[in-house]
Amino acid sequence: MLSENAEYLYRVKIALQLSFIVWVMLVIFMFYATVEATTRIYGTFLLLFMVVIFTPFLPDGAGYEERKPQ
Repeated sequence: MLSENAEYLYRVKIALQLSFIVWVMLVIFMFYATVEATTRIYGTFLLLFMVVIFTPFLPDGAGYEERKPQ
């Protein structure tokens, strides 16, 4: 079982990741609403590249009770 401090840090980490996802979605929507078609293609490739790079850093879905102490 993790300590109360570790549980708090885990929840903060998840909250920051969710907030980051929302902000990225807003930026993408604004980008697609204001930019020409050719640049959208490059932006889509950049987005896919970012997804491939950042996916390993997403949480594994295990709750903080299920995680083993390190």
